[in-house]
Amino acid sequence: MGLKKQFAVTLASVGLGAALIGGGTFAWFNATTAIENNTFAAGKMEIGATPAESVFQVENMKPGDWFERTFEITNTGTIDINKLLMSIDYSINDVKGDNGADDLDNHLKVYWLSSADPNIPVSERIIIHPRNGKTLKELKAGGDLDISSWATKLLTLPPDTTDEIYLGIEFHDDNTDQNRFQEDSLNLTLKLEGKQTAGEPK
Repeated sequence: MGLKKQFAVTLASVGLGAALIGGGTFAWFNATTAIENNTFAAGKMEIGATPAESVFQVENMKPGDWFERTFEITNTGTIDINKLLMSIDYSINDVKGDNGADDLDNHLKVYWLSSADPNIPVSERIIIHPRNGKTLKELKAGGDLDISSWATKLLTLPPDTTDEIYLGIEFHDDNTDQNRFQEDSLNLTLKLEGKQTAGEPK
């Protein structure tokens, strides 16, 4: 056998061996299947307030006046709401421009109530909390206020459920001359934010 022919036979033997080693697994029977249509869809966090505006419409107020209002919070999303936060914003109209640093927001105090029943004394309905009975100015400076436990029915608000918030605001009479506030006004916005419950196995 010539050298070229012998070399060709050797290469063929090596190639066949490699094929048997590398590709031998394809000789076994096998079967396959697939688990399809695995989907992951995020839920929606959404809350609604009723009424959506103008909970308070107060005119001709004077020091010592007290205003009570109720509004509803509804979970209009698809995920449980575990925490309800409120922040306060407002604008002030100082008609005579004579209030200085002591404006109307420093004389309107906010109270969360446990009931709207007028037959129960207000003192028994005021919820005890370090930030209750604070002025609008103090509440705004303090940032978000967790009012989750101040709702009347549920600590967790599932989808399509409604809870109520009872709110009182007092034009505080501080036994000083408050004549500078005559004809002044304040436009208040209550901003509400719902937080989800903790993650869980599904």
